[in-house]
Amino acid sequence: MHEPVTLWYVMLEKALIASAVGGLIWLDRYQVFQFMISRPIVGATVVGAILGDLSAGIASGVLFELLWLRRPPVGGFIAPDVTLASVATAAVSACVRSATDLGLTAVVFVCFLFLLPVCFAGRKMDERLRLGLGKISRSAAKLQTDGRDAVVWLHIGAGLALGFSLAFLLLAPVIYIGAVVLSRLAPLIPPILDRALSFGYFSVPLVGIADLLLGLEDKETIVLFALGFLVALGGALIIHS
Repeated sequence: MHEPVTLWYVMLEKALIASAVGGLIWLDRYQVFQFMISRPIVGATVVGAILGDLSAGIASGVLFELLWLRRPPVGGFIAPDVTLASVATAAVSACVRSATDLGLTAVVFVCFLFLLPVCFAGRKMDERLRLGLGKISRSAAKLQTDGRDAVVWLHIGAGLALGFSLAFLLLAPVIYIGAVVLSRLAPLIPPILDRALSFGYFSVPLVGIADLLLGLEDKETIVLFALGFLVALGGALIIHS
């Protein structure tokens, strides 16, 4: 009788942890450091490891890393938010894997399809965040002009807090709802579809590779392709080891 309540509580706890970690990782996207921690292969792997399922994290990161490797958020271009989507997919996959006997790639592929819209919701959130950061920066610039440099740090902190809060508030309900819904639906998937879903998982990186091949026109693109291929190969070896 109390088992579903316990399960929902555990998933809520995992959703909050993953959202907090994901919010911090998301700041690396362009607000602080930019150490590439926000890349899907890194961010999703970190979240998966924290939730106790490293394989789900790596498998989720590989999908998003290859799919949008040729569309980094450079300058004013706002790419689909693969950071939030990969973090959400890693977290939900980790939760679902504890509630079903489906294979790793099948679970991750189902979660990927379910959470793909997060890419575009994240892009909309990013657009609104940049408007908010613009207002904060203009206010900070005015204070600096008035010689009140010490107060500027409060504005920097406010900008970081705003970015983290928006990412957290987007991730938390998405991860929790996704974990609860897919944990209920996954056991209903017949075993015969497990293999088909696994094949579906490997079709996504092929789409990303095809997209990269179309852009192999200069050295930078070739280097990106080589790095993406090595990441995918390394991830596959780890997953199946």
